Amino acid sequence: MKLSKVVSLAFALSVTPVHAVETLRVGISQGFQPVLESLKPRLSQQLGMNIEISPRQNIDLYTEFNKKTVSSDLVIFIENPAYGTPKINQFLENNSQIIAASQVILWCPNNPLPKRVTLLDTLFQAKVSTIAVPPKSSRVGSIFLKNVPNIPANTRLVTAGDSLAAWRMARNKQVQCAVTLDKWLRPGDQFVYISNEEIILRGYINPARKNTVKARQVINLLSSPLIQPLMMRATSIELAQDIPKIRKLENPKRARVG
Repeated sequence: MKLSKVVSLAFALSVTPVHAVETLRVGISQGFQPVLESLKPRLSQQLGMNIEISPRQNIDLYTEFNKKTVSSDLVIFIENPAYGTPKINQFLENNSQIIAASQVILWCPNNPLPKRVTLLDTLFQAKVSTIAVPPKSSRVGSIFLKNVPNIPANTRLVTAGDSLAAWRMARNKQVQCAVTLDKWLRPGDQFVYISNEEIILRGYINPARKNTVKARQVINLLSSPLIQPLMMRATSIELAQDIPKIRKLENPKRARVG
């Protein structure tokens, strides 16, 4: 046998087979993607596998539920019965798990808010000129418009992609206030509750995929008392460190009320 073949054979025998690391595919409502990204290293370490995060519009996640075309191992979505059929809504209530709950608030980091007055009086007395609001088709946007049907004439509503985008716009001083979630705030932030209704974040495990056990572990970890504070810190501190340059809003659209 030639020397080159002997060397090749010896090298082949000495190499330990490498097994591919499995990947858990997670579809998530895009407003919560940065939170999951910040927790990804910790979750990957505990699961012993890669995590692939695919941010989607919440309505697109519901479209997959309605059409029964869910391809992710785990879907993390905001409960919104308006997006689902009655049959799908009942199915998700019975077959998904609550991860977290938040309340809708008006957050005004750029001007002081009056104390012990109604939400509408707050808008008038604080002379709020611009508010970032998620789309009215979203749960957050619809709750705001339902509870504040008469917006002051001098207050302009600027549509944001979701509650986190609204939070960013107020943080970056593109608007005075934001309709967002209390989970995005830090201790000491001034805000007013808009409603007692809760925004529910749920997790659905796709039984057609093979990683159901790992998907269950992710839901349990995200719901645990140890991880919940990290989720809040991720939004209020870590996200604020990557503030984009402030730019003037171009032709903001006034949202219709009613």
